[in-house]
Amino acid sequence: MLLLDSLQKANSKQLEPGIRRAAREKDLISKIPLLIPKVPQQRHGEECGLFVLYYINLFLEMAPDNFSFSMGYPDFMKEDWFTYEEVESFAKGLDS
Repeated sequence: MLLLDSLQKANSKQLEPGIRRAAREKDLISKIPLLIPKVPQQRHGEECGLFVLYYINLFLEMAPDNFSFSMGYPDFMKEDWFTYEEVESFAKGLDS
C-alpha cells in the first residue's frame, strides 16, 4: 500500500486501519452507485487530462458544503456547466 499524502496535516498512520478495512470489504465497493451526469464534452481525443483537471477545479470551487447525489446532481453539474472557451482559458493559465 502506498499512501501519497500531499498535505501531511493528519497523522497518516491513523488512516491506515480504515484504508485496510475498506480494501478487505470489497463487496462494499460494488454497492457504490455509478453516476454519470451530462457535463460539457471535449472536442478532441487529446483533451481528456485537461477536462479532468478542469472538472476537478470547478467542482472544488463550486461544490456546496453538503449535498447528496440521491437528491439529484448539484445545480452546477450540467451540460452548460462551462464553455469550451473557459477550458481553453484554463489551459492557457496552466501553460504560464
